[in-house]
Amino acid sequence: MKAIIIYYTKTGHTLDAARDIAAGMEKNKVTPEIKNSKEIKYGELAGYDLILVGSPCHEGSTAPLRSGIARPLELFLKSIPKGFLQGKSAAAFSVNAGLGAKNTVKSLEKLLKQAGAVVVYSPGPAVRAGIPLSLWRGPDYNSKDKDKLQRFGSEITKNK
Repeated sequence: MKAIIIYYTKTGHTLDAARDIAAGMEKNKVTPEIKNSKEIKYGELAGYDLILVGSPCHEGSTAPLRSGIARPLELFLKSIPKGFLQGKSAAAFSVNAGLGAKNTVKSLEKLLKQAGAVVVYSPGPAVRAGIPLSLWRGPDYNSKDKDKLQRFGSEITKNK
């Protein structure tokens, strides 16, 4: 199985989450690539069987007014033509400092489905880290959330 984790982060928490998910995947002998949404074009996704996407929660608590997805990742996902991910498995995760991470995960899953992917784990995990509205790194997520992310990575690749 070829897997990729695509993320966006401003302070590093979402990249940390991607790495913890990858550690869980590696328990099942799946080593995913991890890429920032700014470093990839949608056409590259054709070579992957499993696509995970992760975003910090940006205004996710204002649903239904906002998706909660960080703009660079949202633009990347919206650039994927409808049906391009047909036959691909996908899932989403989010990191938040306040409220709305579940809305962000739901919004990510919706965009993956619109691109044709099958969301195989829903809802994906949402963990708490950082400081609301901060440009600087705040507190990291706790060990319970780290375990949750690693379990997610392991469970999503268990039978692959």
